[in-house]
Amino acid sequence: MLLFVCLQISVSSANAKKTPITETKYEIEGVETGVQGTYLVKVYVYSKKQVATIEEFKYAAVHGVIFRGFKGKGFSSQKPLARPETQAQNADFYDAFFNNGDYIAYAEVINPTADRVKIGKEYKIAAIVSVSKENLRKTLEGAGVIRSLNSGF
Repeated sequence: MLLFVCLQISVSSANAKKTPITETKYEIEGVETGVQGTYLVKVYVYSKKQVATIEEFKYAAVHGVIFRGFKGKGFSSQKPLARPETQAQNADFYDAFFNNGDYIAYAEVINPTADRVKIGKEYKIAAIVSVSKENLRKTLEGAGVIRSLNSGF
């Protein structure tokens, strides 16, 4: 009987659906100027658990740089690399980019637990992330989903 219960628990946990990375709820803000060619941002990921994964932090940072932009402390704000409506217009590219994990190559988590606050039934967990803006821009331009800075008006 005990073996049956253990087997049932392992099967149900294997069948549990993992939340897609693209459903990550987050906020983003600039921290300071990073190394040339990078942005140093603080991302806040909302989770029902007390921890967030490195992938969630990287997703939030890259997605935020592409579609939201951010305001910084002590320096001007950064506009997003792409207009938010381009995500729907180029859904094939962005779905593959985020669901296949391609975004991971453009971000590095510097401090994975910069902050943790409980808000209601969830936690707001912060991390400092470095995003390679120049490499990210080149990839998006190469795919034709954003305009090159040299393309004119």
